[in-house]
Amino acid sequence: MRGFETFESARLDGLGIRHRHDVPAPAVAQAIELHRRAHAQGRDACLKWGPGSSVSRVLIRGGEEELDMAVKWTPWRGWRGALSDALHGSRARRALAGSRRLAAAGLHAPEVLAVAETRRLGVVRESFLLTRYLAGADPLPVALERLRGRTARRRALLRTLGAAIGALHAAGFDHRDLKHSNLMVCHARRIAFLDLEALAGPAPLGARQRVRALGLLESYARDLYGWLPARERLCFLRAYVDAQPQLAGHERALARDVARDAERRVALWAACPRDAQRHFPLAPRDALPCTTADAATPRGGAHGSRG
Repeated sequence: MRGFETFESARLDGLGIRHRHDVPAPAVAQAIELHRRAHAQGRDACLKWGPGSSVSRVLIRGGEEELDMAVKWTPWRGWRGALSDALHGSRARRALAGSRRLAAAGLHAPEVLAVAETRRLGVVRESFLLTRYLAGADPLPVALERLRGRTARRRALLRTLGAAIGALHAAGFDHRDLKHSNLMVCHARRIAFLDLEALAGPAPLGARQRVRALGLLESYARDLYGWLPARERLCFLRAYVDAQPQLAGHERALARDVARDAERRVALWAACPRDAQRHFPLAPRDALPCTTADAATPRGGAHGSRG
């Protein structure tokens, strides 16, 4: 399976690194340092920026190939987060495992190139996920905004989205953070899933899990895309149901339960506004900042093994 060869292990600059054999450990460390600089500059230098995590685009030239990467940093999340990391692995490692499970099921996610962690006394203090940058792809909010005046293409996208999420659930996967910005629209409207540390399964999904996932998306549709006709959201729901024959005949009940879940969530947002729920840059993703550097000279301090 391309992209999931046995990873190599290395230690460099205080980082424990697991990387593909064709992505040198010094390039991983260099990309992480460039991301730290971008994060320090704030939101305008990153694809995503916040206290819980940040993502930047890093382009490293030279070496065997040009590495165009998205680097995601998850900082220290307190002792509760440390306990979760001890039990389930760091968020970067969980995302790697989630990517492998999706690939095995024929679903799409960015290709993982490396993961890295810093630890103190065996406790994860921060983790990094490095994936191949999806050039030409945009998060769902950007893609929808581009198609605001193109009804036929927008409906086709919503049907594709419904089919992709239907396939995700049919395969037994529950993405516990299935918000609009974690869905990428790639070439030919192919959907890629992000933030796979939130992926659970495979295991049969219950009705509550389905309603929660679809209710979250419906909440964003109501809160941010008031111009999107309700009948087009039904196009999405029909495509979702068509991907799962066992749901045939339950469309109305599912639509009713999803609407109730969305109403409850939007009311909570209105009572306690959160900027992070509403803010999303609508510029095309490829137009956002990219940190570029030449490949660093390999350092003698790096050492690795097959892992």
